[in-house]
Amino acid sequence: MSAFNSSGPAEILRAEQKDEELYERINRQLCGFLLKLKGHVFVNVNKNNIFCASQLLYYALTTLSKLQTLGEEYTKIVQVGKTGKHIPGLMQSTGMILAHVFGDRLIILALDRLICYVQYNKTITSQAKDQIIHIATTVKSLVPLLQSLNRVLFYWDGSFYTWAKRFFSIKYIYAIPWYHPKRPLHVFKILSVLTGIHLSVLMITAVFKTPTVQKNAKEHPSQPIPLSSNSKCSLCLEPRQNTSLSFCGHLFCWYCIHEWLQTNNFCPICRKVLNPRMVVPLQNFT
Repeated sequence: MSAFNSSGPAEILRAEQKDEELYERINRQLCGFLLKLKGHVFVNVNKNNIFCASQLLYYALTTLSKLQTLGEEYTKIVQVGKTGKHIPGLMQSTGMILAHVFGDRLIILALDRLICYVQYNKTITSQAKDQIIHIATTVKSLVPLLQSLNRVLFYWDGSFYTWAKRFFSIKYIYAIPWYHPKRPLHVFKILSVLTGIHLSVLMITAVFKTPTVQKNAKEHPSQPIPLSSNSKCSLCLEPRQNTSLSFCGHLFCWYCIHEWLQTNNFCPICRKVLNPRMVVPLQNFT
């Protein structure tokens, strides 16, 4: 019998939440530095890449350095391999971190490449193309739900909080010998069922939305959706999200203009004095 017991879901959950809080803090610091160095547009265009870099930096300083993350130290748990007797090796930890940070993006990129290859491959029949593209598009719409599916399993068995740890068989044990607090697990079972029901609804919705998209694409294969330059945010240069109106009459993304006003007190277009209270979100704006 091992002197160390498997950790419970409550400790794993608290550790992961603590780690998320810490690498988000690193992300805010890194965004603030790049905001001064490269400007607001650069930060908004690359915000996903900056967030991934923040995660990599955090895990490189902790897990890859054979140290506990601050969340793991806070809850007194340690990562172990499949046998539960040894800490994960460098390759196993590296693979887990890369899958956790880039996994979803790589899967979506691979599916996009597959769709593009099938579309322009003349040796594939039209019927086969439609079927392959339909399946690939459906799978692509379900990728964001992959982590949620793993979360359902985690709440039920309390083993792997992320699908990357499940794939690489990285578990947790208590760092203190013979420590095994008795905690009721029925709450996590109930949470697993409720999360599973919610996830099922999302998956059904995603599957039934896909044929509509494909049908519209067939009906108008050579007519891309028009995008007026007026619908783009002047700060991030992307289509506006949660369009907001400044007091001086200019439109921006809600997030972009408020991030800008954290370091500036004027409108980025007309340079008139502007503060966050002078920005109004527009409802049902098209």
